[in-house]
Amino acid sequence: MGLRVAVVGVGRWGANHVRVLSRLRGELVEALLVVDSNPSRASSIASRYACERWYTSVEELLQREKDLDAAVIAVPTVYHFPVGRVLAGKVHLLVEKPLAASAEEGLELLRAAKEGGKLLVVGHIERFNPVVHIVKQHSANLGGPLAVEAKRIGPGPARGYTLNLGVAHDLLVHDVDVANFILDRLPHRVYALALRDAEFPYETEVQALYEYPEGATAYLTASWRSSPAYKHRSISVRTPSAIVRGDYILRRVVVDNGVSRYSLGFVETSLQTETSSIEISYLQPEPLELELRNFLEAAANRAKPAVTGLEGYIALKCVVKALESAAKSRPVEITWEELDRLE
Repeated sequence: MGLRVAVVGVGRWGANHVRVLSRLRGELVEALLVVDSNPSRASSIASRYACERWYTSVEELLQREKDLDAAVIAVPTVYHFPVGRVLAGKVHLLVEKPLAASAEEGLELLRAAKEGGKLLVVGHIERFNPVVHIVKQHSANLGGPLAVEAKRIGPGPARGYTLNLGVAHDLLVHDVDVANFILDRLPHRVYALALRDAEFPYETEVQALYEYPEGATAYLTASWRSSPAYKHRSISVRTPSAIVRGDYILRRVVVDNGVSRYSLGFVETSLQTETSSIEISYLQPEPLELELRNFLEAAANRAKPAVTGLEGYIALKCVVKALESAAKSRPVEITWEELDRLE
């Protein structure tokens, strides 16, 4: 028997959630509902994907749908907390990244879900990207990761649109979560630089160096300072014996094993390197489908999801601390005592 699922917020990304969930009817989804404050948009998306009903508020949803099982929150970032606070602990919940605008809001959502005995999952979709898993696997096989470097660069939102905050909440949070996943530990210090444009109230570029236990590091760049035609998404992991590079856009992983032969002649130096390339098929299920399947299966079976609310909170706090470091122009410590109370 499938679950009764609602998607709250059906703008560009929320509509994608509805599209994918509609394909899971009869398998994991019994009924699909839509919520959006814009009645025209709600009715249009509901009609396009043959949803059972649509509503204009989560309060109306809960009042009318007493047997609702799960919900996806895909509203802009500044509304994650007010919407999530109404639903957390009442239904199993997937909140799009970032979990909330502030660490304090994220903590409150975690506590509400725990008290209500419901799942809280965060939509860190790169965890379902095969590039990430291949990079992690090869890094582990080549002596373990020592350092992560990631770049996520592209044109940002229209300068009048601020509901998703700045580039740190929008883009940096992806690579912080991936770095934590690959390094399998939590950072204890961050030193960051944030750049701003005169016409936008939030940061448009962040360069952040995170320090982890045992000497591991992650140097992450997120930027909206690019032309409309330029977009870059990459990750590089250094191990003792190789560098493993992943390109999210080209869906390619390259393993660079370094110099295999070095010879110094009288006039010139000859260097040869050993590399191998892994191409990832575009025919695989899209990451959003894998993410939603994982969420619904975890909700149906009360199992642990791939990305827990706690991991979403950790990524959010890492972003908040990077912005604090940039504002103070110095490194700041990141402590995690609160995690013991959330397990």
